[in-house]
Amino acid sequence: MRTTYVGMDIHKNFIQAAAMDEQGNIIQEQKFKSTGTAIKQFINSLQTQKIQAAIEATCTWYHIYEILASLNIKTTLVNTRRTKVIAESKIKTDTLDARSIAQCLRTGFIATAYIPPKHIMEQRNILRHRMSLRKEITRYKNKIHAILLRNGIHHNFSDLFGKVGRRFLKTVKLPDSERYNLNSYLNIVETLLHEKKQIATKIETLCKNNPQAMLLTSIKGIRYYSAQTIITEIGEITRFPNPKKLCNYTGLVPRTIQSGSHMYHGRILKECNQHLKWILNQCIHSHIRHCPNSSITKLYHRVEKKKGANKATVAASRKLLTCIWHMLMKNETFKYSNDD
Repeated sequence: MRTTYVGMDIHKNFIQAAAMDEQGNIIQEQKFKSTGTAIKQFINSLQTQKIQAAIEATCTWYHIYEILASLNIKTTLVNTRRTKVIAESKIKTDTLDARSIAQCLRTGFIATAYIPPKHIMEQRNILRHRMSLRKEITRYKNKIHAILLRNGIHHNFSDLFGKVGRRFLKTVKLPDSERYNLNSYLNIVETLLHEKKQIATKIETLCKNNPQAMLLTSIKGIRYYSAQTIITEIGEITRFPNPKKLCNYTGLVPRTIQSGSHMYHGRILKECNQHLKWILNQCIHSHIRHCPNSSITKLYHRVEKKKGANKATVAASRKLLTCIWHMLMKNETFKYSNDD
């Protein structure tokens, strides 16, 4: 049975698609809306049973992927940055991009991105929503700090947004416009904090029902939110044959350039899972405070003396992630030494 290869250049409201046969001949090209009905009509118009599709990793890719999966079409998610034919094209149009994707899929010269199972995608959405709430809370708290600074108001509260601090904010004397703005920001912060508390309860339940996540909580400095975030951002641990591959995915290894007898190691990788990298850095600082004698903490202080705090954090995060890989692969808790 002959295979038809379909490349899709996805946009917010429409899709540019190109269908190609096994010899590389264009069978059909079409631009249509990114709705389930339009996608099904395009697939049915190809009048072939064996179809492979490739789609760009854009913000709307998962919706398209689910529709194609429901039609029993094997779908590949394209990493366009690493697919050189697309990334380095001098002339870029929607039609050419769709053709390039189909051609790369047909020849096998395509850089793919990981598609996690649906339950992991659902949990990622919840955890990343929690991350966005934290960022919004910080943003509005900074706006309140700015109002106080603009009006020359200083305070001695260690937590300005604690119970006593909020009472101070509600009674401090300000011009009418600034008072209105501050009250508005305070209401937003209180609402966001309430939402953060609600989602924390949901994340704790998810973690307690996940045996792998509970393994990670045996590491001091990793609690329910951190453990569940690490598990969902990694996805299926078996896709990493060794801890070095996982560290590379997280951007905790230096860039390597080698030619002949010359080898150069540069800065750490920027193209990585930033969510996983961030949460590991947070866990490291917490682990150092709660476990001063662990091998990870000792490595941090050793590197810090020579190369500074930033490089020490990266080195300790890499060691922590290596430990996590072994824990998940062997299904065991974190092992402390007698000095820990």
